[in-house]
This record gives sequence, structure tokens and C-alpha cells, in this order.
Amino acid sequence: MILVTGAAGMVGSHLLDVFSEGELFRTDLEEEPGIHRMDIRNHDEVMSVVGQVRPRLVIHLAAETDVDRCEREPDHAYRSNAMGTLTVASACQRYDAEMVYISTTALFDGLKPEPYTEFDAPAPQTVYARSKWEGEKIVQSLLSRHYVVRAGWMFGGRAKDKKFVGKIAALCMRQDSGTNEIKAVNDKFGSPTYARDLLHTTKLLSESGLFGLYHVVNTGSCTRYEMAVEIAKILGGHVKVVPVTSDAFVLSAPRAQSEAARSYKIELLGLKHVREWREALQDYLGSWAIHTGTAAPNAFNGDLLAKAMAAGASAAHDLTPPNGREAGSDAP
Repeated sequence: MILVTGAAGMVGSHLLDVFSEGELFRTDLEEEPGIHRMDIRNHDEVMSVVGQVRPRLVIHLAAETDVDRCEREPDHAYRSNAMGTLTVASACQRYDAEMVYISTTALFDGLKPEPYTEFDAPAPQTVYARSKWEGEKIVQSLLSRHYVVRAGWMFGGRAKDKKFVGKIAALCMRQDSGTNEIKAVNDKFGSPTYARDLLHTTKLLSESGLFGLYHVVNTGSCTRYEMAVEIAKILGGHVKVVPVTSDAFVLSAPRAQSEAARSYKIELLGLKHVREWREALQDYLGSWAIHTGTAAPNAFNGDLLAKAMAAGASAAHDLTPPNGREAGSDAP
């Protein structure tokens, strides 16, 4: 049995694309159909649930990923991302379970001109990044059988996608006649990460027995502006993407110049090639268009949207057992 924390979130919404329902015990802060309640900040509750389930593997998705909230509320950040991870890791230690901890590529200083690898030293610049790095250290110190998996700029979840890609896609798929202007930052770089690809690669890692630290990001890097242009190209709609510098947005937490990363250890081990970010984005948007039926194809994007929908349908088959909006910068 595999126990999953944070299963009701954006990444968790893709669990059944990758795993069979029968092998999962899904948990989250609030109970809902198919998902059991477990607050990772409650030591007794976590020990009780893990003790009853006795999973062979725990996939720890639950986290506070709102970078700006973490900066404003550091106690909340450390309680969720560090102490919550301590509780989960302690339960794995007590009940002899392996653990996957989902971390972030946002814990570097952002000054390296090339993509970061697992062999670069972290230098976190925000409360969010420091709290996630503390989580990494806790897992590594308590458990020998662990996988620390760092993801990049996350997208996925369709209706649950409240991050950058979700905001832009929602605007593109609106059916109004007005033009939506999107301002997107063009001076910060990162590596997009499709949640379904993250889970698929994590599953392969968990079956390999090669414990340790890994980056799992889609291949390549880009700016938020380049991502927004690609989304608009695929989905169409009445959208104008305008490049701006990061100075256009007042945010509580600083953003690094670069969060670009490379799935280097996976490449060296020959485990799996994580596909290019544009291909993954096209797949995701195609599946979203199929799911909602609200895409707005036109003469410009019709071929791309058709390809995206075909890719989304194929992927699903293969794996299933208002105006002037701003969308500048999200948490990874």
C-alpha cells in the first residue's frame, strides 16, 4: 500500500493517472470522497493513520507552496513544510516505510547561468525555500530509504491549477468577445514541471531502489512570458501577452533570477528521459480542453489545439488503470 499526503491538491489530482486506486491510501487535511483526513501537523493523528495503514511507501505531497504567504507567515511555513515533514518522516521510521519527499528547485541562489543539478549546493533565499530545504534535511537524517524529489515550476490539475499556467489557460479558454491582456515576466527563468510527469517519474524512481536526491523537471527552461505565449498559441482565445520585468509586480518574497534545473542524475543513470516542457504543456492543455470542452480554437491555433487534444487523449488512454489580468510569478 502507498500512503499519500496532500492527495487533494494539484499534484494529487493526477495520482489516478499513474497509480491504480487499489494501491493508494490518499489523505489530506479535509476528508472527501476517496480521501481520508490526516493533518501532517498533528503528530498523534499521523502516527495513528500510518500505524493502521502500514504502507510500504509514503509519498509526501502536502506542503505550503504559497511563496508569499510563507514570507509573511514564517511560523506557518516551518510548521507545515519542516515540522509536518518531521512528523511524516518519523512515522515512516517507526513503521519501516520508504518515503518520497517532494521538494523544490527554488532553493538555489539563482545566480548560476546554467541549469542547476543535484550536485549544486542549495542557498535558499526565501522562507519557503528554507522551510523546504529543512524538510529535505529531516528526511535525509531520519531515513536511509528515501527519495527527495525536487520539482520546478509546477503545472497540472486542471480546475485545481491555481498557479501560472492555470491562470493563463483559464483566460485563453474564456468565451467572451473582449481582449484579455496578460502581463508576464520575461526576466526570470525556470523549468516547467507537469505534475503527471513528476508522478510518473517518481513512480519509476520508487520502483528502482536507487534512494537519494533527484531533480525531476521537464527538459528545457523558459520565462513566464515564453510559457504564456506558448499557452496562447495552443489555446487561442482573445489574449494578448505583454512582456514585463519583475519590477512590475510587488511581491512579499523575492524571486531568484533562475530556478532552471536539470534532471541530471536521472540522465546519468539512464532511468528515463523527462520530455521537453512544450510537449508536456501541449499534452496538459489538450487534456484540459477535452475535459472542459471550453477551448476556443481559431484559424491561428486550430492545428496546434487539435494536436494537443490528441496528445491529451492519447496520454490519458496510456496511463489510466476578465481584462487586464496580471499573472506574473507563482510558487514553483
